[in-house]
Amino acid sequence: MILKDRMLKASPIWRRIIRRAFGDVNKGILGFTGIDGGSAGNHTVTNIKKNDHLVAVIEVTTSTAALVDRTSEFTIVSDGVINNTDGTDTSSDGLLVFWEAFDDE
Repeated sequence: MILKDRMLKASPIWRRIIRRAFGDVNKGILGFTGIDGGSAGNHTVTNIKKNDHLVAVIEVTTSTAALVDRTSEFTIVSDGVINNTDGTDTSSDGLLVFWEAFDDE
């Protein structure tokens, strides 16, 4: 028997798992997007929300295609915005942004 068959299907936990995985409330467990880099400060990230968890911000250098982890420099400051004030200038590069999306419940 698998775990889902053992859980009481009427329980609030089970209903939340199903809604997050398949329902209308689902925003996705892991969000991902690529954005253009820029000077240190605010960067627009479509669909990221203030209550989400920033998993990783990876800089992709255009000159060598090297990947540099910049996660520690960034925070989510509001819906659709991450910030790295006093951080690295990534103007000529791209950023890969990964976050864990949480429901607004």
